[in-house]
Amino acid sequence: MSSPPSFQTPFLVGVRAAGLLLCVLSWPLGGAAWLVFAWGALSLLRMPRRRLLVELAIASMLLLAVAPGWAPLVGATVMLLVIPLAPESGALNLNGLDRYFYLQDGPNSRMNSHHFVDTDAPLEREPLERAVAAMLHEVPLARSFVREAPLSVARFVARRPWVGAAELLCWSDAPVEAGDSRALDAPMDLRRLPPWRVIHAPRSEGGYRLCLTVHHSAVDGEGGLLMLDLLVRRYNELRAGRPLTPQVPAHGGQRLREMLRPRGLGWTLRMMRRHVAAADKHKGASALLADDAAAHPTHTRHHLLRIPGATWQRLKAVSTAKGVSRNDLLVGAVFRAASALRQERGWPELRFRSFVPANLREALGVPSGLGNYLGMLDVVALPEDIHSPELEKRLSESIRSKRVLDEAVGFMVNMGLLTLMPPAMFRAALRSNEADPSSFIYSMVVSTIRQPEELALPEGVTTERVLVRGSLTGSPCFGVVIIHSGGQVHGVLEYLSPTVRDETAREFAERWLAEVDRLAGAGDLHEQHRAG
Repeated sequence: MSSPPSFQTPFLVGVRAAGLLLCVLSWPLGGAAWLVFAWGALSLLRMPRRRLLVELAIASMLLLAVAPGWAPLVGATVMLLVIPLAPESGALNLNGLDRYFYLQDGPNSRMNSHHFVDTDAPLEREPLERAVAAMLHEVPLARSFVREAPLSVARFVARRPWVGAAELLCWSDAPVEAGDSRALDAPMDLRRLPPWRVIHAPRSEGGYRLCLTVHHSAVDGEGGLLMLDLLVRRYNELRAGRPLTPQVPAHGGQRLREMLRPRGLGWTLRMMRRHVAAADKHKGASALLADDAAAHPTHTRHHLLRIPGATWQRLKAVSTAKGVSRNDLLVGAVFRAASALRQERGWPELRFRSFVPANLREALGVPSGLGNYLGMLDVVALPEDIHSPELEKRLSESIRSKRVLDEAVGFMVNMGLLTLMPPAMFRAALRSNEADPSSFIYSMVVSTIRQPEELALPEGVTTERVLVRGSLTGSPCFGVVIIHSGGQVHGVLEYLSPTVRDETAREFAERWLAEVDRLAGAGDLHEQHRAG
């Protein structure tokens, strides 16, 4: 998929020229117009937007107070004439977490999430292309773009789609994970393209795959599933010739500081200090499953996981007996499988420090919709915890204690504050931190997602599974994402290659499924005990 020519260029050049023009007009006046000159100079570092042109036009008119004449009037008129060149209809809030994911995207880390729908037969090309076009028109976020200036970044909504549906839809003849995953891992230039794309491809094991890829700076897991739902609904309606239903999800668009301001500055500062102290406490070595941690990752790969429905049901009995959730059991199984694999290879026993993503909409009072309201719960398991039968209980207590707003929102606040620095400075600091072996090292990401019951599935074909894949950075190089709907439980083990070998990933997957089966067997014993 090729990038089209930048549709913003005339406007960007016009804004920069307006700032220079204001400097030129005010320079001969010296001290009498130093404030206007400073305003024009500062505009060269600020975000090019229509409102900035209005400000420059007003500043140009102020020159009339000290230099009556035609030049300021002409300058103001020129600045106002540039406004119609603006391609945006308005701005979309870019919260701190959005900025973090946008700036973190780089050669070694793709901040994309992938939503797979696996079917037994291919979808029809024409209605799928029309569905992509419908989303471009209906969803403001789907036709958004990012501008970056020396001091900040901002996201805007284009007045109309500037990219054709064919540019966002790749009809591939090869599986998305074939070779070096070039199609799946391809970078997104959000300054030139919208933050999403669609791939339709065959699967290596047979059947076909619809893949919706969304940049993490646009939506989190819930938002990605909502976009997938709308894409498939539009496909079904256009394929069947039905009228389009008015089911466009709303963008959240609320900044975190607006939601936390009522709690007061003191509360925010105390929370920030607590989270920074906790991060320092966990600095240093954590257990990894990398075969070669120093290897430069070139692409991502994944291994499919599946828990039989009967096993999933038996896990319910175990979770009830232990007083934990099935999610706690799955996270505990990940730690035990990873620890057993390290032991077999003679690697030293270390703590596991993992990210467990959490949807913070309910805690923040944000309605369901698009946007980024993701918390990262920092879960630590020491070697003695992993060997203890109370592991799941301790994990449950830790996860529950971190789900309260004061704890869960710390990741969003800290990342938001970090990204207030100029973009170039933040990127340099981030790359330096990634290269520092003593920086924050995470073992893995473990995420469980409940598939919405009303999630639309393609008509005319049989859907085998719905999967979600996240993004991986150098550390962690391993991720487990489980998605369940009713009695169907599927998952993806994702890993970086060549940091992790395919054989290691398969062995870990087998150990994890075996651990889940062992726990489910305990469920049978609980059921027999209750029956007796």
